Amino acid sequence: MVVHCDCRWGRRICCVLFVSICVANATSSKKWSTLTFVPSQLGRQQQRQLPHPTAAKTALLPPIVGGCHGSLLSTASSTDQRSKSQTSKSPKRISNKSKSVEATTDPEPISIVERVQNIPTGKLTKDDKRDMLILMRQLSSMNRRLDDNFSNSLRQRRQDATIVEQLLDRLLRERQHSADANNHEEEILALNLAIKAWYNANVKGSAEKAQKLLKRLTEVTTAESKQRQRTAKASQLQHQQPDLYSYAYCYAAWYREAVFAEKNVGNTKASLAAMRKAESVLESMKDALMVSNDDTLDMVDDMNSILVIWSNDVDLPDLSEKFLRFVEKESSKSGDIWTNARSYNLVINAWAKSQRKDSIDRALALLHEMETSSKVKPDLLSYSGVISCISKSKRSVDAKRAEDVLLRLDKHNVAPDNVIYNQVINIHSKSGARGSAERCEKLLTIMQGLANDGNDKVAPDVRTYNSVLSAWANEEGPKEAEKVLQRLEAHESISPNSISYITCMDAYARVGDAHNNLRLLSMMEKSYEKGNKHAKPSRRAYTSALNALAQSGRGDAGTRAEALVNSMEKLYKAGDTDMKPDTTVYNILINCHKSSATRAEKILYKMGKRDVVSYTSVINAYSKTGGEHAAKRAQSLLDEMQNEDVEPNAQTFNSAITAWSRSGSSAAGKKADGLLKKMEELQIKPSAKVYTSVISAWSKSQEPGAALRAEILLKVMQAFYKKGNDSMKPNCFTFTAVITSWARSGEKDAGERAEKLLDSMIKLYEDGQDVHVKPNVFTLTAVVDAYARAGGRDAATKASEVVRKVEPLIKPSYATYNCLMKAWSNSQQQGAARMAESILRKLEDEYQRGNKNMRPTLITYSSCINAWAKSTDQGKAKRAQAVLMRMKQMYEAGVIDAMPNTVAYTAVINSCATTYGDQAEKEEAFKIAYSTFKEMSESEHISPNHVTYSTFLRAISKLMPEGEKKDSLVSSTFRLCIRDGLVDSNSLFHMRQASSLQLCSELLGGIDCNEAKDITVDDLPYSWTCNVQQTLRRKSNH
Repeated sequence: MVVHCDCRWGRRICCVLFVSICVANATSSKKWSTLTFVPSQLGRQQQRQLPHPTAAKTALLPPIVGGCHGSLLSTASSTDQRSKSQTSKSPKRISNKSKSVEATTDPEPISIVERVQNIPTGKLTKDDKRDMLILMRQLSSMNRRLDDNFSNSLRQRRQDATIVEQLLDRLLRERQHSADANNHEEEILALNLAIKAWYNANVKGSAEKAQKLLKRLTEVTTAESKQRQRTAKASQLQHQQPDLYSYAYCYAAWYREAVFAEKNVGNTKASLAAMRKAESVLESMKDALMVSNDDTLDMVDDMNSILVIWSNDVDLPDLSEKFLRFVEKESSKSGDIWTNARSYNLVINAWAKSQRKDSIDRALALLHEMETSSKVKPDLLSYSGVISCISKSKRSVDAKRAEDVLLRLDKHNVAPDNVIYNQVINIHSKSGARGSAERCEKLLTIMQGLANDGNDKVAPDVRTYNSVLSAWANEEGPKEAEKVLQRLEAHESISPNSISYITCMDAYARVGDAHNNLRLLSMMEKSYEKGNKHAKPSRRAYTSALNALAQSGRGDAGTRAEALVNSMEKLYKAGDTDMKPDTTVYNILINCHKSSATRAEKILYKMGKRDVVSYTSVINAYSKTGGEHAAKRAQSLLDEMQNEDVEPNAQTFNSAITAWSRSGSSAAGKKADGLLKKMEELQIKPSAKVYTSVISAWSKSQEPGAALRAEILLKVMQAFYKKGNDSMKPNCFTFTAVITSWARSGEKDAGERAEKLLDSMIKLYEDGQDVHVKPNVFTLTAVVDAYARAGGRDAATKASEVVRKVEPLIKPSYATYNCLMKAWSNSQQQGAARMAESILRKLEDEYQRGNKNMRPTLITYSSCINAWAKSTDQGKAKRAQAVLMRMKQMYEAGVIDAMPNTVAYTAVINSCATTYGDQAEKEEAFKIAYSTFKEMSESEHISPNHVTYSTFLRAISKLMPEGEKKDSLVSSTFRLCIRDGLVDSNSLFHMRQASSLQLCSELLGGIDCNEAKDITVDDLPYSWTCNVQQTLRRKSNH
């Protein structure tokens, strides 16, 4: 192990800690073959010369303190848990001649703090101090922030820094009772760690804590210097000061506080005060440490080490640049140069990581400054850093800027390599802009030309071709991408790797082309079998194939996907550990069975670890199935996943709510509302999509007041949105669902409530030009349907007015006109039937002019006939028959795809049965009714149903004069009704109305005439009523 120290003040201190760890390590079971301490002047040079394995170990060494940015590998300092009290038994020790140290384990923060606090002052051992210092290093490290998600909380970060300061105080108390009380080295080291801990804590008061510790550190180092003056010759004195890192951490802490006060709190006064304190720390650093000396290289390295720390903080790119400017200014005053190309590169990288809007401009400005400077010149990494900064941009136009930076290399005598070319090609590839693939091809040609001229460093490699392949896939699709793959397969010196095949497979997966995706997987397997070890089919390749099957919609997608997963399982059992199907693989397999919820659920229980995606996918499959059973299964799975400690998300609840909305259950609204409340209890924020699903569930339920509850939910969404919750913004679908709820309610004021919502949508759209709330044709149709279902004398007029009012904004559809015809047919207004027929003629004319979307259907003609049946106009029977005749002609001409059905014929008979007027009109109406009924009875395609028989009997009763012919027709009609098993209460009633008591008694089996008038349907033989289809009608509560 190589230990590398770069601090200017603490080499002696670091050696002390290094030696103490070496002593523990020498007796530990975890040993390193080589332990080397490298001083700063030779450290980097020797590291560069190390062989690869040693260098790799060195690269992994984490920093120990601010002043030692490359130093001690954590040896898992402390031993097995020492006893928490002085009276407990001593832990096992490992003997090593006369020395013993405890078995080495990772120090536990709470146990160590409690242990050292219980040890009397002056009794700490070297092992105790070592454990304390290593724990302080670990708690103060930024790596702890990155590795432990929990420690990102404010409470945990403050706790870590507080523990470090507690350990510091304990060490200081111990030093006062030590025989070597004048030795301040441990105290200086601990103070530096505490400053770093508060910097990394980044909580309120961090800067002030760091400032106090820095002041204390200054006092201690001053005392240390005075002590050395008394014990050493003047020529051997080395003035002790806080190291650069302590100043830097304190400065950054104040800088963070200034930025937070300005951006997050808006307190300019506090921000300026914090910035002044930050500037004062820099001045103290300058006075104490930034002085001209012979170790310029050492100073440059120290400055760069500080920039390394800040360049990894995505929130502090301007801090890095400001410090760079400060160092340049101070070094120029002393005639030294304390910055180099790496300094600028680190700041450029800081801007690249920040992804701020101005990051590209700032990085380009730094590069331009280097290009025009006489002191610092850019290197290849400078240009690469700027291009990396541009690569973070999502704007396609910035790809051209990256290429412009690439062209500047030649102007400034910087030799390119294939890495920087690959960077630019990759930016073009990801942009997906028109022409980006062609630009990638041109850059590839340039690289090949430079390689042909002898510049092997620029020769294209497989990564280059993969980026070009990806560019074609993003811009043109899989076919063009596969052409690049074929070129790569034919290349003399480059072979495609797994990424090449997978990129092309993903392109086919995105368009749902499972056939070609699986074909490429087969090609990949054959390439690997022929010796191309880089083309080994991986789990990622199989995942792409599964995604393609999931997107394909093929009927055999589930079967094919299961075969692939079975192949993966066989490969894993054969020893290929990479092919073990994981949760992601099984989740995609579930999606392949989205049309079979039952099979998807079986896979769910087959897989090992199940996550929220697993359960959500199965619940979503049930939501698409429909029916109450599917909704109950979805609900059961939602409950189960919570019992299994798998936390559902908003999508999970939305799928379960959708399942209830499609269940057809009368309790759907209540169930969906209950799930919404459950989300709120679990503190899962519902989105507009979730609320819309609940509203949809209420609209489909049969609960009284469902429409009002749906509208209340809409108002709740609007209230949340006005308070700043953008995710709760209602859209067109939300409003339309509420309007549909009112339409289905059948309440008297449903039309007015629906129209009011439509007006509010139009106002929101016109006031703010919000396209998401702009009403569409489905919204308009729902409003017209609300008027049609509500009925009333003026409902049709109001519906027509709505259509006329919004026609400039929304063009009515065929469905809109159908609902409008329904409104007129349900209307009791004079001339309603004529209005309905005018709409029918409008649809016919539109269709004849070429508008295929206005094609009339069976429902359209039936609605028009019903309108005539319900009207009070003279000649309505003839008009209804005329519509039926046109309907036949349209069917024969191929305009409508279905011939007139029983409903249409029955509606014509009904128009006859409800005819009022003189005898001549009644006779004409009866003739139409008789001919229509006869045509139905003789037809091979349609036949009368129970409604037809009761309607025709009513027509006989109303239109025929009393006599033998009437009795004969009543008798034959009712006997046909008995034969067909279609006798219902209506046909029985109209038979009695049309016949005498004697005929009624005869038709009912010769029973007594007095009993005949009391007979009900339930008293009749089953064979008479067996084919009656009972129509369940919902009763509306008004």
